Amino acid sequence: MKKIILIATAFSAAFLLCAADRGGNDDKREGKTRKKNASSWTGGRIYKQRNVAVPRPYKFDSPDKVVNDKLRPEEPKRFDTGEAIKQRREAKPPRGHTAIARDVGLVRGIQSEQRTETLRSHYYWHNAAGLRYAHYYDANNIHWYGFYSGPTFYWSRYYANNWWWYDGAYSRWVFWWDGYWWWQGPGGAAFVYVDNNYYPYNMTSGGVVVQKAETENPPKSPPPPGEGKSWASPDKSRMVVIHGNDSQAYLYDNSGGKPVYLAYLGKDIVNIRFSQDKPAQILADFKDGAFALYDMDGKPKDTPDSKPPQAAQPPAPESVPPLPTSAPGK
Repeated sequence: MKKIILIATAFSAAFLLCAADRGGNDDKREGKTRKKNASSWTGGRIYKQRNVAVPRPYKFDSPDKVVNDKLRPEEPKRFDTGEAIKQRREAKPPRGHTAIARDVGLVRGIQSEQRTETLRSHYYWHNAAGLRYAHYYDANNIHWYGFYSGPTFYWSRYYANNWWWYDGAYSRWVFWWDGYWWWQGPGGAAFVYVDNNYYPYNMTSGGVVVQKAETENPPKSPPPPGEGKSWASPDKSRMVVIHGNDSQAYLYDNSGGKPVYLAYLGKDIVNIRFSQDKPAQILADFKDGAFALYDMDGKPKDTPDSKPPQAAQPPAPESVPPLPTSAPGK
């Protein structure tokens, strides 16, 4: 199970917890002008982020242990019984590989099979504890393993003590390490597959920041700015009020004497912080441990670093040394 934690210290230097502070009087005309000129956001998509702790990435001690070729297995059309294969090919890094990689008995069986099942371009079918899989030894001396369980199937390759799977959506080989699929990006950067995306590993925090877009519709009207708990920005130009049992947060323009409503930030928000940047940003902490960023007009901000990297074309095929005969392991 993934251990999910919010690392507040990563933001403690950039954000300040500010007490509420209201200015003097303001006439209605100025308030209307400020509201008209503001980039108001009244609800919709919020980019909720979390810090996810993952194991340290595996470091290859030699580039020839990294799979970067264009070789693919020849997938069978039928099982050994003659029955047509109707399962669909897995399009995302297979989650079920955890059970396979950690099954000591299965690994030992694969080790034995690689020594004896050496007829090239031939499928060897096996059933291990209810798992049906095929072993295919191709013309390039590569051992492939096709796993057929449930409505999907996938083919994996075991090379240099690591399991490898080709992600066709991004044209890249990814490898299995300590419960996750990893991609070695440009320059050796480590990316890990979490919550259906690849994210760069952060050595400082020991994890990755994942992001998920959610939709939250605001109430019909905001509460009076004098109700609830409030925070003011360092320059006093903005104020956030958290109101109600469901902790709904509202942003107001406080540059004049009278606060003017700008945007709804979401519900279940328990804390507000403002950055010291210019222009400043707003950080909202949610009850479930997630957080979200907004600009000073309340528009949600996504994090470029949390977007999946663009597909990288694999290099030209290279000669592949013989497969090791040792069992898969860390």
